[in-house]
Amino acid sequence: MNKNLIFVLYDSILNSVFNGQVLEPILKKLRIEKYNHACIISFESKNISNDIIIHITARHPALSVIILKRTPFIHRSFLWPAIKNLKTILGQHNRYDIIARGALSGFLTLKAAKSTYCDHLTIQARGLLAQEYQHEHVRSFWLHQLHTIRSWCYHDLEHITYTKKNLEIPYTIESVSTALGEYLINTFGTDPKHLQLAQEDIPEKIVKNQVDSWKKETRKQLNIPHDATVYCFSGALKSWQNPLPIIEYFVKQYHKNNKNFLLVLSQDSDRFTQILKQHVPPHAYYAAHIPHELMYTYLAAADNGLIFREPGIISWTARPVKAMEYEAVGLHIIHNNTVQWLIDRHGYSNEFMT
Repeated sequence: MNKNLIFVLYDSILNSVFNGQVLEPILKKLRIEKYNHACIISFESKNISNDIIIHITARHPALSVIILKRTPFIHRSFLWPAIKNLKTILGQHNRYDIIARGALSGFLTLKAAKSTYCDHLTIQARGLLAQEYQHEHVRSFWLHQLHTIRSWCYHDLEHITYTKKNLEIPYTIESVSTALGEYLINTFGTDPKHLQLAQEDIPEKIVKNQVDSWKKETRKQLNIPHDATVYCFSGALKSWQNPLPIIEYFVKQYHKNNKNFLLVLSQDSDRFTQILKQHVPPHAYYAAHIPHELMYTYLAAADNGLIFREPGIISWTARPVKAMEYEAVGLHIIHNNTVQWLIDRHGYSNEFMT
């Protein structure tokens, strides 16, 4: 195909989901020769080393990365320098499709792309900016007014991005769940004709023989008994991921059967270890921060994947990346019925209460 793919990113190539949710789908498109070239344009608040960029571009000869300066979001009017820079880069391409990840990238792209060169725009709705901002800052009393204004600015930007009318470029808004799609329609007035469910960034299931081989190998490496029931939590020590209830749940399971084992894969592994060692012996758990390329090898050692999320619209509309990774290696998922996507795929779960 005689055109390029441009992927616009505003949540950093350093984000833990970048490899699985951004890079792998792009590489897949290049492998099937859907595009001549793919360019990732990432707005970054920190300096990105050349080693990181080289590591990414080494994955395919037709892949490039451009880093642009990201400034703190205050109001959409402050995004004009970013729009100008993006417009300059897009002007160097004759024919392309664009994928914009999230509302901020979507807004920039709507303002920068030209219908004479862009064949199609896909805006990936991957979360709710205003709701997430409110959740993070709701406890701050003295700055309440400022946070209220900033939350409105996020809502305003999302409204513009997800309700764009009379756009000359053919476009799609890609939602990660039916619940998120319904929210976009009901809250922002998104046109259902332009909505579709995201599919291409769902990891493919790994063949059972490979999973069994990894299970045996990893359990041996971590000294996990072959007859242990292994529970896995992959994620961070963030309130919305409910890490403490997950630890409490495992402690109950351990007291029922001391052959139960907890595997924690987290960038906050040290803090998890500090908490776990107060409740269960060291031979009952393993916590580590591992590179993404080893994720499935470690996940394969488990039997059950744990997903406990705080109740609320953020969780209800989500499609947890970690749950998709659990599915890829065939783990049984234990969840607390707060995510519609999980309920649709795995039914209601009562195991989290036992």
